[in-house]
Amino acid sequence: MSLTQPVSRAEASTLTAKRGLLTAVLLAALGCAAMLALLGLAEAVGGTLGSAPPYRFMYSSDSDPATVASDGWNLIDTGSQWTADRTPAGTQGLVWVGDYDNSTCSWQVSDTSLSATVSAAKGDPKVFGYFISDEPNPYACPNAPAQHKARTQLIHSLDAKPVVVVLDSNGFSGRATQDALDQLPLWKGTADVFGLDPYPCYQGGACDYSWIDRTISAADAAGLNYWGVVQAFNDSSWRWPTASELSHMLSQWAGSKQSGYMVFAWTWAGNSLTSQPALLDVFKQFNAGAPKPVPATRRGVLQAVTFSVSTHTPHAGQELAARLRFRVAKGPTPSKGVRMWCKARVGATAVHRLSRTLSAGDGVCRWLIPAGTAGQMVRGWLTVGFEDSRLSRTFGLKIR
Repeated sequence: MSLTQPVSRAEASTLTAKRGLLTAVLLAALGCAAMLALLGLAEAVGGTLGSAPPYRFMYSSDSDPATVASDGWNLIDTGSQWTADRTPAGTQGLVWVGDYDNSTCSWQVSDTSLSATVSAAKGDPKVFGYFISDEPNPYACPNAPAQHKARTQLIHSLDAKPVVVVLDSNGFSGRATQDALDQLPLWKGTADVFGLDPYPCYQGGACDYSWIDRTISAADAAGLNYWGVVQAFNDSSWRWPTASELSHMLSQWAGSKQSGYMVFAWTWAGNSLTSQPALLDVFKQFNAGAPKPVPATRRGVLQAVTFSVSTHTPHAGQELAARLRFRVAKGPTPSKGVRMWCKARVGATAVHRLSRTLSAGDGVCRWLIPAGTAGQMVRGWLTVGFEDSRLSRTFGLKIR
């Protein structure tokens, strides 16, 4: 993450007349005491949060993975396959494999070393993917997008798991400057997932929510597959958001096309998110929809039986299907309460999904591969979830 000097921001949002009308109606219906309690809750969480995406990553979470997992995140920040293998049930590790150095315009880890790491992790279900770069600067290093594309291709020649890059969304020449938005088209096709980190809440000022909206619009226009990075830290430039401000940010991202989301950070600059119980309550509600905790005796660990694609030589203009058969380690395979998510992309462009069907122990997604894409790669994932367990599989195939 980049650091800039803090300055004040104008107030970004105000209460609306609709809220006042709703308050009056509820006061009449429920009585003052009940209404005041409801208003306290609404102020704490900032209104409707929206739905959390299937992939939920927490920075620096390897220091306390059990607590992070219990709070609803399912991707743990890990520095090795060994650490990923020891993440809690129902979670996976996003493996950090070294950074891109903006001062030398080169990788910190050699291709040879990276290849050994990826080869060893291939087929490991506890490894979600590879985090290869945090805030590369394409203005200081004009070849950075091409270098990232080459590194992604190297990884995919060994393993089809997703490659993640986080882009500096706060400005290169100042705070919230246009260059952060102008860079986005440069990155299309250079990785599978792009984290976008517009942090709107600076020390001494109100949150500038409009910067998140502008970042989302620019990412959509660039055709990126992105994860929002949500601000939840405090340092010399940025401040802790309030629970209401955090709720507002989560709602913005939930209304976007994000396919996952990230949070910065469990620990940062000597501070810990555990010191902010009000923020953690908002995150828990967002991550899990505020359900009652599932008793340990009812929790089932999903296990894959088989994962297959309809063809290993997909053709442009034809159908491609992915099928995941699964079971629960203890007890019968459920017919209710199971959820499924799936997506496929050619480059950074989403592929049209024809159908998504889920029955007891069997999930199938079908897509139509776009015409004119021969020679490109189609990559996708299919995830099923039951109670506190998640099971994901990915694929990457060259289109004929």
